[in-house]
Amino acid sequence: AQSGIRTGMSVNHALMLDAGLELVERNPDQEARKLQELSYWAYRFTSLVSPCNDHSLLLEIGRSIKLFNGLDHLLHLISNDLQQFRMVAKMGVAHTPKAAHLLSFGKSPASSGIRLNDCRAALRQSAITHLDINSNVIEQLQNCGFDTLGDIETIPGKELGQRFGAEFLQDLEQLWGQVPDPQVGTTPPETFEVCVDFAEPIRNFTWINQQIDRLLQDLHRFIMVRQLVCRSFTWRFFHENNRLLQTVPVGLSAKQNTVATFRELTDLKLEDVQLDWEFSSIELSSTQLVPMRLFNDDLFDPKPDQQQFNQLIDKLTNRLGEQALFHIYTETEHLPELANGRRHAVQENKPPQSYCLSADNNNHHINTGKDQPLWLLENPQRLAQQYQQPIYEGPLSLIHGPDRITSHWWSKLQSRDYFIARQRSGRLLWIFFDRGNRHWFLHGLFA
Repeated sequence: AQSGIRTGMSVNHALMLDAGLELVERNPDQEARKLQELSYWAYRFTSLVSPCNDHSLLLEIGRSIKLFNGLDHLLHLISNDLQQFRMVAKMGVAHTPKAAHLLSFGKSPASSGIRLNDCRAALRQSAITHLDINSNVIEQLQNCGFDTLGDIETIPGKELGQRFGAEFLQDLEQLWGQVPDPQVGTTPPETFEVCVDFAEPIRNFTWINQQIDRLLQDLHRFIMVRQLVCRSFTWRFFHENNRLLQTVPVGLSAKQNTVATFRELTDLKLEDVQLDWEFSSIELSSTQLVPMRLFNDDLFDPKPDQQQFNQLIDKLTNRLGEQALFHIYTETEHLPELANGRRHAVQENKPPQSYCLSADNNNHHINTGKDQPLWLLENPQRLAQQYQQPIYEGPLSLIHGPDRITSHWWSKLQSRDYFIARQRSGRLLWIFFDRGNRHWFLHGLFA
């Protein structure tokens, strides 16, 4: 402005006035995405947030004033958040959506002391050029000598409708609150995604860390407003032309919705990544968000030790990888090689234990594993046999059995008779006789 540059001026003319001018191309897609992010943020103040054109949001705060201890305090909270977002915004407060939008072109209500009782007087002084209507209608109003809303307030509505159209008359009646002006609110999704774009690629790690902190605060604010629990989130770093450079997933084991925890786990993951590139944008997203009501806390025992254990699990998992930590559980399978399964260490719900029904000398009993070895072969090993007797480094002596297991009749029937066998050296083996193909197999070793 000091160089004489004005809106609507050509680029060449502007560069003649200021040769050092830096040009940034407008990106409507980024603007729309940012406005959508702001609509999700505004959900913390009211359940009815409506986009208005391509650069405004309408917040219905009538039912939120008492909740936030008055209008002034509510406006103060909104202004503080916008300053933290580095967003320049102007606010207007009125009884109708169109009136609030029109008053936003004036001074901020938080600084000028405008109250709801003064809205009508403020509207009369508002310029008609700020009306969100057809530009041809505005030009017609100016040609008739109308500059402010106060100039046309005394004109009968029937005459205005005949001269400037029924649509303009309806907009005017909605602005003054004479007819309803219902708004369609946006509903924030159950997933989180936010991105920060830079005017040019940067590699200043101090600035990058500031952006990471800000995005984590956005995530924390989102899950607290929606009363959700974050189970994982993902970082994506982009170069120019939206070229993906690196994807960094971060997992959480339990209800640890703190910015400090998010940042600590992020640092652990980034230690293994060489961030020696220039970034044009950074994206933070999370699809693993579950309602907080699914997690029940003990009223009398907050279990601080369990929380510390969960934090330890998170640190080890993010440092060593998702597959590094697991626990073993009993599968609902009868065949011994399928009875044990692995589950990630952070999964809380364990499947119920199962036991296989066996037959021992025609007496049914529940086999809980007392006659089974702890060491099983990954795949049963076929044994040599002589006169229907198993051989493994010499003839084997059967000292216990049989324990019959029959399963998988729905796919490939398995019918086995398990025995405990002794080698000549005294070592105990766990073998079975496959009743289908009439062969002996070694399946396990006793300690």
